[in-house]
Amino acid sequence: MPAGLWSLTQAALLDHLDRDDPAYALRQLVADASTHLGVPCGLLAVCVSGQPRWTAGSVPDSAVRPGAPLGGRREPFLEDGFCWMPLWRLGQPVGAWLLAAEAGGGAAGGDTIDPTGQRARVLDPLLRTAAALLLRDQAAAVGRPGGSHGELIRAALRGAGTFVWEWDIRSDRFSDTDEGFAQLGYPLPEGGATQHDWDALIHPDDRVENHEAYLRHVRGETSVYESSYRALAADGSWRWLAERGRVIEWDAEGEPLRMVGIQTDITERRAVEAEAALAMARLSKIAAHVPGMLFQFVRRPDGSTHFPYVSERCVPLLGVPADALMADAAAMLRRIDFDDRQAMLDSIEASARTSAPWQLSFRVHRPDGALRWFRGQATPQPGPGASITWHGYFEDVTEVMTVERAHQLRAAAEAANRAKTEFLSRMSHELRTPLNAVLGFAQLLEVDPASSLAPEQRRRVGLIREAGDHLLAMINDLLDLTSIESGRLTLQAEAVALDQLLLDGAAMLHAAAVEAGVQVTLDCPPGLVLQADRTRLRQVLLNLLSNAIKYNRRGGQVALRAWRHADGGTTLEVEDTGVGLRRDELAQLFQPFNRLSHAHGPIEGTGIGLAVTQALVTLMGARIEVHSAPGVGSTFRVIWPAPAPPPPPPACGARRLGECRAGDTAHPVGSCFSRPPPACTRSPSNSISAPATSSRACPKATPAPGCTATTTSSNWCSRRRRWTASASSSTTAT
Repeated sequence: MPAGLWSLTQAALLDHLDRDDPAYALRQLVADASTHLGVPCGLLAVCVSGQPRWTAGSVPDSAVRPGAPLGGRREPFLEDGFCWMPLWRLGQPVGAWLLAAEAGGGAAGGDTIDPTGQRARVLDPLLRTAAALLLRDQAAAVGRPGGSHGELIRAALRGAGTFVWEWDIRSDRFSDTDEGFAQLGYPLPEGGATQHDWDALIHPDDRVENHEAYLRHVRGETSVYESSYRALAADGSWRWLAERGRVIEWDAEGEPLRMVGIQTDITERRAVEAEAALAMARLSKIAAHVPGMLFQFVRRPDGSTHFPYVSERCVPLLGVPADALMADAAAMLRRIDFDDRQAMLDSIEASARTSAPWQLSFRVHRPDGALRWFRGQATPQPGPGASITWHGYFEDVTEVMTVERAHQLRAAAEAANRAKTEFLSRMSHELRTPLNAVLGFAQLLEVDPASSLAPEQRRRVGLIREAGDHLLAMINDLLDLTSIESGRLTLQAEAVALDQLLLDGAAMLHAAAVEAGVQVTLDCPPGLVLQADRTRLRQVLLNLLSNAIKYNRRGGQVALRAWRHADGGTTLEVEDTGVGLRRDELAQLFQPFNRLSHAHGPIEGTGIGLAVTQALVTLMGARIEVHSAPGVGSTFRVIWPAPAPPPPPPACGARRLGECRAGDTAHPVGSCFSRPPPACTRSPSNSISAPATSSRACPKATPAPGCTATTTSSNWCSRRRRWTASASSSTTAT
C-alpha cells in the first residue's frame, strides 16, 4: 500500500477521534482518496438489512434504489461503470467502496474483477478503516451502544436549527457544510465546499463586516469569532444567519490552521426583534408627546432595583438622561427631596407587600436648582422568583399643587371670614340692645325737666350720649359689613334725584362742617335722576362727605358734584382740600379697620366706613375711584355706567308664533295676532297699553273658534289658533 494511503487512513481515524463523527470522517476519506488516486471514488453505507442509508462521493443511481446490486456479495464486481468492493465488519455488511470502472480494469458488467484480489489487497487497509467507521456509524444510526455521541449532539443541534462546521484554513476546505447549504435549500457543491463558495451566498452589504469579524478574531482582538449576516436562499429570499466559532489550531509561525464553529438560522428571531424594535419606536414616539415620563421599575429578589425602561421625557422633567437612569436607579432617589425619600421607600415597600397600586406625591430637585412637585403612580406585577415589576408614570404637578394649595388657602380664608362675619354679626346684635338702653337713659336724663343735674353732670351725660352714638354708628357699620359679606343685604332700586340728595346730605353735616371750619359747595344740574337704592346711596354720600370734612384743614373746602356723561353714565364726586394720601396708603384705603396714618390721631373713626362704601357701590353696579396727593387733597368718584339699551320689542300685535293649534301651550297676547288691535300704543317700559280711558295694559283679545283662554285677566291661550282683538273686558272660552 502506498504511503499516501496510510496517511489517508490515519487522518480519517484522527478525524473520528477528534469529532466523534464517523460519517464526517468517511466523507473526508472519500474526498481525500479521490484526490490521491486521481479517479472518482464513492462510498455506500447500508443498514443491517443491506438497504442503502447514505452515500458519499461518486456513486451510480442504482446504489440508492431498493434491491441494490450489492446484495450479499463479498467479492469485488463491476456494475454500472463502477468497481464495487463490498465492506464487511464483524460478520455483517456495512457498505461498499466504489471506484470508477477505468480504475478497476478488465471485466464486463456483473463479472468478478481482479480474481487474485490484487486491487483489494492494495486498498485493504483503507477498506478496513472504512468498514470500521461504517460499523460505528451504523451503530449510531440505530442507537446501539458504541454509537457516536457526537452524532447525537449534532442531531440535537440540528433540531434547533444549528449545525457544526469545520474549516481547514490552509486548504480552504469546509466540512459539514452540507447542512449549512441544506438550510438554504442548496445541494453541496461538487468536490466539497470552500469559503469562496459560501461567500458567494452572503449579502454584498454584509461580506466586508463578516470578513472583518474573522480578522479581528485572528488578530486576537476578540476571543471568539461572531457574525450575523444575510445569505441568499435557493427560493430567492434572504435568510439571517448567526455564526460563532474560534481557531483551534495554529502553526509554528502563529498562522491559523483549523477553525470550528456553529451556524444558526435566526431569520425568525430577527423578524421578532424587528417587530419589537418597531413597537418600541412607536412607543417612544407616543411617549415623547406624553406630558409625563413612562417607566418600568424592577425590584430584584436581593432588594436591588433598576429601570429597564424610561421614556425620553425624563430629560425635560428630571434633567437626567434615560440611559443614566436605566444604568443607575439610585439617580432618581438622589433627586428626590430628603424629607420625601423615606416616604418613597415606604410606599414602594407597601405596594410590594400588598400588591396594591403605588401612588405618591413628592418633591424633586432639578439640576437647575428648581424644586418641583411630582406625582407618580404604577401597578405592580410579580416577576420571576421574588422580583416585582412596576409599570407606571411620573408627571410634574407643580402647577396643580400650587392651584390646589391656593384653593385650600382660599377655602380656609373663606371659612375664617365666614366665622368672623358670623361673630361680628352676633356680637353687634348683642351689643346694640344694651347700648340702646344706655342711649335711651342718657337722653332721658338730658331732656327730663324733673332731673336736677348740675352743669358738670349734664356735660358728663352728654359725653355718655355722644360716645354711645359713636359706638352705635360703629355697630351699624359692622352689621352692614357683615350683611354685605354674607350676601344678606338687598337693595331696592328707585329713581333718586341727585340734586336733592346732595342738598340733604350737606344739610345733615352742616353743623360738622361749621365746627371744622370747612366750606361745602354743591354743583348738580336739576332733574338729574339715578336708579339706585335711596338709603344706601345716602349712606355712601354721607360716608364720603363726613370723611372729607373730618380729614380736611380749617378753612378748607369740600365740593359735591354730580353730572351725566355723554354716553348716559353718571358720576357723583366728592373733592376735598385735606391732607391727602400717599401712594402706599391708597393701596390699603378700603381695607376694613385700617385707618392708615390716623390710627393714633385725634380724629375719631373705626376704619369701616370706606370698606362699607366700596361694597355698597359695587352692589349698586357702580365703581369707586380715588385720586389723591399729599398736602393737596383727595377726590372720590362714584361712577355708574350707562344702562344697557333694552332689546327692541315686537310691533304691537305682530304675529310671531303662527296660528294656534289644538294641544299647544299658552302664549302671551300679541304672539299670534294677525294685525294690531285698535288704539294700541306702547308705553316707555315697552308694554302694550290701551287708550287713556282704559286702565288695562291692552284691549282684551278673544280667541277665535277652537281656541280656549286660560283666564279672564291674561291674554294666554292653550291652542295656537288666531286671536282677534276685542274691546270687551273679559275673555270667553268657546
